Amino acid sequence: MSSIRQIREPDGSAIDDAIQTDAAINPGNSGGPLLNRGGEVIGINTMIASSVGQSAGIGFAIPINTAKAVLDDLVTLGRVRRPALGVRTLPIGPELADQLGLAADYGLLIVQVIQGGAADQAGLRGGSERAYISNYPVMVGGDLLIAVDGERIETQQDLAQIMNKHRAGDTVHMTIYRGKRKMEVSVALGKPESKHRRAALWPCGFDSLKSATLASEFDGS
Repeated sequence: MSSIRQIREPDGSAIDDAIQTDAAINPGNSGGPLLNRGGEVIGINTMIASSVGQSAGIGFAIPINTAKAVLDDLVTLGRVRRPALGVRTLPIGPELADQLGLAADYGLLIVQVIQGGAADQAGLRGGSERAYISNYPVMVGGDLLIAVDGERIETQQDLAQIMNKHRAGDTVHMTIYRGKRKMEVSVALGKPESKHRRAALWPCGFDSLKSATLASEFDGS
């Protein structure tokens, strides 16, 4: 083990306190145990930093305590009850906020609310007008999400990290701006309705998400 730090998966989601190791991890090793010198399991091998799909000397494992947090679900259900919010969002910075005339210069602008999803049932609103950002079409005019359970939201990864602490059926409290009006909305998280793409073992795209020009759907994956 060489360090413990946050890393980004190829889809841009974060793994907190990932274990960095120089032990060789190759295709087929993902999901296997990472052991310490005493033979104790300290992590679950998950990905490598490589452009060729073979070990290049840097690998990463999910901490065993993170795995234990979902163990009950895996044993009783055979899967993890990931929460689904049912929105597509666009990260907002000062320049974009100024261009769109938003009430805050940070947060996630909801560009689409998935019909029948948790956000839809809670009354959150998506965009109603088409705009172009770096030649990428997005729907604007929706709610601006700035916090969840009092934690400031600036990026899609911030939201993903908070959602990963919850399970389907949990209720979260979201702070939004609807136009210039600040509101608090309670959302009962739902279940994902489709299979999610699993993080590839390689390559490790720690900064692959270019949030200034991409809208991303957050469904709990």
